[in-house]
Amino acid sequence: MALHPTDYSRKERVFVDRETCIDNFKKFIQDPNNQDYNALFYYGIAGIGKSKLQHELQNILNTEYPEMLWVSMDLENDTHRNASTFLIALRNKIQKKCNMKFYKFNLAHAIFSKKSRPDIPLNKDTYPMLKEDGFFYDILNALNETAFGPFLSMPLKQIADIINHAPANIRRHFGELPIDIKKLESMEAHEIEKILPGIFAADFTSNFGTSSRVCIFIDTYEAIWKDWLGIGSFSEKDKWIRKCLIPNMPGVSWVICGREQIKSLWVEDEQDWEMCMKEYPIEDLPEKYSEQFLKECGIEEEDIRSIIVKASEGVPYYLNLSVDTYEQISRSKKPEAKYFADTKKEVFDKFVKYLDNNDKRTLYILSAPNSWDRNLFEILIKKFNPTYSIYEFQDLIKYSFIKEVKDGNFSLHQLMRKSLQVHQDPTYRKEVHLFLHNYYSNKIKDIDVKSITQEHEIALIEAYYHAKELMEFDDLGGWIVEYTEPFDKAGYWKTINPMFNDLVEVFKGRLGSEHPYVGILTKKLAYLSEDRGRYDEAISYYQQVLEIYEKNLGKKYRGVDLVIDDLAIAMASNDLANSYLGIGEYEKALTLQQKALDILQDEVDEDPGYIALLQQNMALTYQYLGQYDEALELCQEALSVREALLGKEDLEVAKTTENLAAIHQHLGNYEEAFALAQRALNIREKKLGSKHPHVAKNLSSLGVLCTIMDNLEDALKYNHRAAEIAEERFEEDHIGIAQTLSNLGATYQYMLRYDNALEAYLRALQITERSLGSDNPMLVNTLNNIAETYRKMENYEKTLEFYQRALNIAKNRLGKEHPYVALILNNIGRLYIDTGEFDKAHPLCQQALDIRGKTLGIDHVDYAITLQDLGIIYGCVGRGDYALPLFERSLKIFESKLGADHIRTKDAKLLVDTLKELRVQVIKELIESGIMVSDNGRWVVKKQDN
Repeated sequence: MALHPTDYSRKERVFVDRETCIDNFKKFIQDPNNQDYNALFYYGIAGIGKSKLQHELQNILNTEYPEMLWVSMDLENDTHRNASTFLIALRNKIQKKCNMKFYKFNLAHAIFSKKSRPDIPLNKDTYPMLKEDGFFYDILNALNETAFGPFLSMPLKQIADIINHAPANIRRHFGELPIDIKKLESMEAHEIEKILPGIFAADFTSNFGTSSRVCIFIDTYEAIWKDWLGIGSFSEKDKWIRKCLIPNMPGVSWVICGREQIKSLWVEDEQDWEMCMKEYPIEDLPEKYSEQFLKECGIEEEDIRSIIVKASEGVPYYLNLSVDTYEQISRSKKPEAKYFADTKKEVFDKFVKYLDNNDKRTLYILSAPNSWDRNLFEILIKKFNPTYSIYEFQDLIKYSFIKEVKDGNFSLHQLMRKSLQVHQDPTYRKEVHLFLHNYYSNKIKDIDVKSITQEHEIALIEAYYHAKELMEFDDLGGWIVEYTEPFDKAGYWKTINPMFNDLVEVFKGRLGSEHPYVGILTKKLAYLSEDRGRYDEAISYYQQVLEIYEKNLGKKYRGVDLVIDDLAIAMASNDLANSYLGIGEYEKALTLQQKALDILQDEVDEDPGYIALLQQNMALTYQYLGQYDEALELCQEALSVREALLGKEDLEVAKTTENLAAIHQHLGNYEEAFALAQRALNIREKKLGSKHPHVAKNLSSLGVLCTIMDNLEDALKYNHRAAEIAEERFEEDHIGIAQTLSNLGATYQYMLRYDNALEAYLRALQITERSLGSDNPMLVNTLNNIAETYRKMENYEKTLEFYQRALNIAKNRLGKEHPYVALILNNIGRLYIDTGEFDKAHPLCQQALDIRGKTLGIDHVDYAITLQDLGIIYGCVGRGDYALPLFERSLKIFESKLGADHIRTKDAKLLVDTLKELRVQVIKELIESGIMVSDNGRWVVKKQDN
């Protein structure tokens, strides 16, 4: 790039954000309860904008607090890092702003200077000239007459005479000198330097008093240790500020900026600092403010701004350097995004400016892991930098560029980390990565699926990160497949998804996007998306897989032992169908499943295992479509084949068993359903552990069955446990969480805990809507349950609103004769029974009965429930001759399906017996008097006292 002259007159760049820092500053200087001495300390990494913040705070003083005197010192200036030169500079800055005299300090400093360099005369060429009354030059001349010898002999009498002949106002100041001139003359130079801050403070206080409106800024505080790294005590270097200067200047507000926290060190030395110092971090600049800054600096290209913001990691110094680069490029050509993606050396230099070589080596090592605890720190240091003491850990983690990411785990600021990695020797860096890869891989090698913890999850992520830095293309793929398998089985799908996503992109780059290996890996991504409840994403992946497979059907690749055949296409179609089931597209799913089945049945050597898999999935589709008899036949056949091929304890058999249980539940065969669901749970807990996401689904199913079978105590236990596992293991908004919450709500509803039920249902509704959309058939059951709860709470307006929404979705998405349509029609009919609108209730319940008889059969429990409701309607309109036969038919079905001891059967029998005794003419009176009530879908006759 061509050199250009520096633009010294350019417009000052805008200051953005830091509202919290500014608010803290204003509270600090306005606080009337400030201690006699006080300090405000801001800390943050190099380049975070500490100096810019100080300038902004000074502007605030100028505009909002003009009566307040302020001066600023920067320890970046090496002459400000020791007491004597710092105080001279501070004196000069104060005197520029006000007519203040430092008589005592000037005398003490002059004696100190002469003691320090007795052979050098004090004049304008060798000594910072003092802007005091002319008499002081006489003192300097007198000091220049100091006699040399074994001991320095200062002309004390001559100095005393000069002071005694000075004007009265000057003599008054010297009369208050904290230490006698003779005492100063007897002290060594280093002893005088130690008391200079106190003498300076005495002069300051004699001028301003103890309630001054003065603010002193100190910047780059960390530089005070620059020339003393590794020499002497850490706390000794700034003792003259901490103990001698600030405490002796009451009323002054000190605002200090540095890289590292200092309050704990100051408090350790003097407990009073706990109350007298406020300490705040300067955080990374949020992206929106970084974006604002770049816009206001004239960077109009969105892609360039995006790259700079991302690369900056919130560090303003990086943003400023990028603006400089942009302006330089703009002078000769149009800037492009590619010029702004690198890590800038100036940033690295700024980060490590005050670190010694041993610290740098340690940070190079620690830039390799994403995070580290004390144990890993010690292992790495002993291996790669044994000269660095492991006992410096506590001091190391106090650096502002090191953050505690969670309890006991630390990481470097990302921009510093990137800078360290870029400027590190590549061979050395690779050695550290190899060591860490092996370290983490060993933690998860041959791990038991049931024993995986968050620690193992972190180890996998770290091992993969270091594998990417080390391994070649083929080795990386093999490592991912081998080491992620147990995590896949254990349900850590979110964790391993990025690894396969990276692998797909690598394979696309090496082999092309239509290679069959890309299809196979994309299929894995689809599986993971499906498990994570991201069905639309899974559908997109499966469609890509089918497209790749169809293009490669029958092709052979050199050096690749892989051929895509009809079986691969059939199985990909089956997988796509499963994702369509997840979003309620049942007809699309069935079409794909039938296509896959046709392909398999045309094969000469058809595999019964694949046929059984398809039968199982088709059974699930028929179940969703409400065609339970077809579903039962297919699923039972699939279970028999899979048990024979895989064994009765296989996880795939558990899946088929689970599906069969759901079908029996819909058919009203609750005992069979419970036994099958329990069997599926036992297999999964044995193979996967007690907290697997699939276990949550089994537990939730058992909770539903217990609710139906009136075992509410067990139902609540199952559903609570299911919801806890789902919340812990599924990602936010996973449909699995919604399903467990909905089932938990049903149990609460049966327990008459309507507020709890409504809370669970409404949350399930929100999750389902966010995951699947507002008209998905998966919403029907939850909407119906919400309506039922409102009905029990007698909020009939809300009840009808939710019933109607559920009915519309069910009719539009499932068909007008689906069992869910019958369920909602029946429930709306029951609502009208509650409100006494029997003319509206009758046609709805009759329509529900017709659909249930056609889809479920006339011996189904749901059919019996509708018979009861119709009987109630007939009884309430005076047609008792119609009502009793309906009640008797429903009782027979309950006895057959639920058994004589089920609460629904008992209630139905009591109802029939009561009505026979009363000759059924009084149903309406019984309801109106409260003797006969609807309780969770059951008509109950309350026993009366004689």
